[in-house]
Amino acid sequence: MLEAFYATERGSLEDITINGDFDLHPDLVWLDLIAPSQEEQQWILDAYGQNLPTLKSLEDISSSARFYRDDDGILHVSTYFLTKNKNYQVENENDDESSMLATVQTVAFILHKDRLFTLRGEKLVAFRAFRARARRNDYEIDYKDPTWILLGLLEAKLDELADILEDVHKDLEKYSTEVLNNRHREQILDLDDMITRLAQLEDMLGKAQLCLIDLRRVLTFLSRPRALGSHIYDADIRELSEDVRSLVEHDAFLFQKVRFLLDTTSGFINTEQNDTIRRFSILPSMLAPPMLIASIYGMNTEVLPFAQGSMSFVMVSIILIGFLIGPLIYFRWKKWI
Repeated sequence: MLEAFYATERGSLEDITINGDFDLHPDLVWLDLIAPSQEEQQWILDAYGQNLPTLKSLEDISSSARFYRDDDGILHVSTYFLTKNKNYQVENENDDESSMLATVQTVAFILHKDRLFTLRGEKLVAFRAFRARARRNDYEIDYKDPTWILLGLLEAKLDELADILEDVHKDLEKYSTEVLNNRHREQILDLDDMITRLAQLEDMLGKAQLCLIDLRRVLTFLSRPRALGSHIYDADIRELSEDVRSLVEHDAFLFQKVRFLLDTTSGFINTEQNDTIRRFSILPSMLAPPMLIASIYGMNTEVLPFAQGSMSFVMVSIILIGFLIGPLIYFRWKKWI
């Protein structure tokens, strides 16, 4: 899929329909390719002479080749984007977003002097949010300069990460109430299911941290004097770097909270298991005295008390019940059951 955008007179972005390389005119400032076909890649090569990397090469790219300028002065940046995708939804789950697994997608940016090429494997929320913002041009930015498009997409990525961390925080507050409320935990909550949900949040936080650290490295590279070729972007890069730092700290806090809830939930599971085993251990102790009396009176002898007579069965039964109720009262008094 190939989407193309040009900058209007007031600087906002508008998209156009691309039916072939003849539609790729020089005024286009952003070419966005989503899992492009060989034909679409050939259109880009014919119109602009730009070779694009394959999606497979984006997954295998080494860290040393993620940000660089080539011999022609073209800037290459590859960075991670985090997204919740229904294609990776947990099997047999509903459409609740909490059941969706987070995935990390690599996006390649190729920045020329006059235009920006982006290459990704699937649709991303951050790109859709940036397109809506650039169409309105709320900040009155001149998107005729493709560098502002690059920085705007990185900002949209950061905003999405902030939204994901906010959602995780809300989920953790809800889970804390469920786990720490004794009545809810004992009567309603499935602790095994809670372990699964917390593990999913921990996985999401780990991937969010990966994207944040990667974004920090990208911004560090872009802040170098020769990276973008101008100092007019420095203030925006510094602001993004500060936001990244605060989100990294927030992610670390949420990670600690997830670990606390995981440890607490595991502790409650162990307590329930120990309580069950304790009850099964007490049961033989309660039955041992009656079984001893029954086995003694089952011996073939006549010298035992109440072994003879019409009331012998009743008297032995009373003794058995007494030896059964006695330990029960004792265990209740000790609060073992």
